[in-house]
Amino acid sequence: MSTLAVPGLLQEVRRYGRFDVNACLSCGSCTVVCNLSNGSASFPRKPIRRALLGLKGSLCGGLEPWLCHDCGDCSVACPRQAEPRESMMTLRRYLIAQYDFTRLASKVLGSRIGEILTLSLVGLLVFALVLVYHLYYMKVPMTVSEFVSTEMGFEHMFPTIWNFTIVVLLIPAVLLLINTIRMHRLALPGNDHVKIPLRSYFVEATTAFVHMFSHTNIRKCIQGIHKIRWTKHWLLGMAVSMMLFIKFFFLDWFQTDLIHPIYHPQRWLGYCAAAILLYIPLDILVGRIKKRVEMHKFSEPSDLILPVMLLLVALSGLAVHVFRYLEFALTSHILYAVHLAIAVPLVLIELPFGKWSHAFYRPIALYFQAVRERALTEEKVDQPSEELVPAGVESA
Repeated sequence: MSTLAVPGLLQEVRRYGRFDVNACLSCGSCTVVCNLSNGSASFPRKPIRRALLGLKGSLCGGLEPWLCHDCGDCSVACPRQAEPRESMMTLRRYLIAQYDFTRLASKVLGSRIGEILTLSLVGLLVFALVLVYHLYYMKVPMTVSEFVSTEMGFEHMFPTIWNFTIVVLLIPAVLLLINTIRMHRLALPGNDHVKIPLRSYFVEATTAFVHMFSHTNIRKCIQGIHKIRWTKHWLLGMAVSMMLFIKFFFLDWFQTDLIHPIYHPQRWLGYCAAAILLYIPLDILVGRIKKRVEMHKFSEPSDLILPVMLLLVALSGLAVHVFRYLEFALTSHILYAVHLAIAVPLVLIELPFGKWSHAFYRPIALYFQAVRERALTEEKVDQPSEELVPAGVESA
């Protein structure tokens, strides 16, 4: 991997958020206090120094920013208030942009208005597609006045809406897969220049899934509040996964089946997920406004947009559900169009290009790091030990 310094790297990184290297004394307190930092993956100091020295190849090939779980213990320990937590967050945004082959992530995360503008444009496009579908592609096309005045259920939208949903979910999946390949090329063998045997990938295959669904490393952070944070993080991930699962496999039941009473168990699964999607994003927003903990001390637009959109998706989805039970068919139908205009940009933009992508890249990075460490360990074991030769005696 190239170790040549790239002029202007520091300014490039700062496009993605706070990155204060002027206050840093390189004392190492941030690294010492972090329970997740170790000899094979030392941070925050190491990746920050790489950016400062312009070592772009080493910075992009490092996984350390992803191994950080954003607890803020390093910022609490910093004697100069250099905010290393914020620097690590900025580096994660920067790395997302480096992995992204479309370069859209750099527009979304590197501009204060880019993310809002992109989400708004996609939302308007989705609403326009709903209108065009009703005006031109239904079995009995409608006029604009009929669209805003005719009571309709959702049955007429199948199977079109199901096919649309599958496409919307598959697009970010394909994008993330391609970006993961780019991430792999940058990170492995990475800065260790070690040859990775294929066997290491299979042996560590469960690591990504364990961290994707458990988020267990959050519990290793020092402050007690992170135990509660882990619970909320896990519940939010479970609720989002449940909703995506329902949308992918049971969309027709979810949108058309009103036969079961409101107290039926299958209804309550959805209600519990919706309650989580209302409470936790709202709690995050309140925490960032009140700056209750270190990790909420500073907020970039992307830190607020994701919880706001999750909250709006939950509210609009519940509104559709309630008005359907009240038999306000027209209101439900228009609200569903609004719901799609919020949910689709969330999946198409935030998941592959925005802050939500950290839920994917972090467990993949932990997997790559485990593969790298295993390869390094096996390489050291396989190396023959050198025999000690007495001074002044030549070996045969």
